[in-house]
Amino acid sequence: MSLWKDEYATGHKLVDNDHKEIFNLVAEVLESSIKGSKEKNETAINFLAQYVVSHFAREEALMKESDYPRTTEHTQEHKDFMEVAVKLKEDFDDGGYAFGELEMHPDTMHLSKVINDIVVGWLLIHVMGSDKDLATHYRTWADAQ
Repeated sequence: MSLWKDEYATGHKLVDNDHKEIFNLVAEVLESSIKGSKEKNETAINFLAQYVVSHFAREEALMKESDYPRTTEHTQEHKDFMEVAVKLKEDFDDGGYAFGELEMHPDTMHLSKVINDIVVGWLLIHVMGSDKDLATHYRTWADAQ
């Protein structure tokens, strides 16, 4: 299963490669949650969280290098997402998931709903908006150098 679509491309090769990997990891979590494999869920969630941290650091380095004017807002979006990721991990470790009104339990397919609604939803909005804006800014900045 692949969640990546070419329309998500920002035009920045490093960022796009990271995004493809993140979408692949999310698909892996979704697939393992459907199959009910707690061990695979845990491995995928841990790897996804680590990879997202590295990706955000790479994006933030591009912002700093190019003096991106929306750095504060973009970085805050990263922090907000990491709070969601930490909550997902904590709830998974505690044996359930609680996001707002959603009460999730690891023996159901609810993890896939949480991942799809919260993680995929956030990624799509962030990639199609903020990340495309950053990539456009970075290209313009790089061309002027």
